[in-house]
Amino acid sequence: MWRGVSTVDDHAVTDTGPPLHLAEIGQEGQLGLFARVLLSEQVKAELAWHCVFECIAGALGDRLVVESVSSQELAEQEAAFRGFRLHQADLSTAALAARRQPDVVLTDDLNLRKGLEAHGWLAVGSVGVLVRAFSAGRLTKQELGALLDRLFDDSSLYLSKGFRVHVRRMLDTLTE
Repeated sequence: MWRGVSTVDDHAVTDTGPPLHLAEIGQEGQLGLFARVLLSEQVKAELAWHCVFECIAGALGDRLVVESVSSQELAEQEAAFRGFRLHQADLSTAALAARRQPDVVLTDDLNLRKGLEAHGWLAVGSVGVLVRAFSAGRLTKQELGALLDRLFDDSSLYLSKGFRVHVRRMLDTLTE
């Protein structure tokens, strides 16, 4: 269910979702769970459009790496992920993952998650980042619960009612 605890040695490639949604609830610093967070120029542009890139860059400092993805790499990922209906930023995230071989790929996009998992990648979303922060001792159970509520209610992240119930049940089973 919640695969492993991230250590500060993990490297992550991210799409727009988790940094955006975590920034919307003031938790962009939780991306510091990862030794390095890599994102494509396409993802950087989306984060800048949402006016959160500078905030994320400030929180991560030199842990944040932005890389260009070529049109050839995008075309390769479009072929590899055929049938998953991905946007350019999603394809750039998959291309960066293929190039850099991270420990985890951060995404809240269901199609990208399915495609990544079909290709053997560990995909973790905003909820998973917060749970990892709890597991790493960065959050108490009470803080985690409050932040999950904020993620569901105050961010632009769409999650189904069923998933919210699932997350609440999971939260009930966690111990400090």
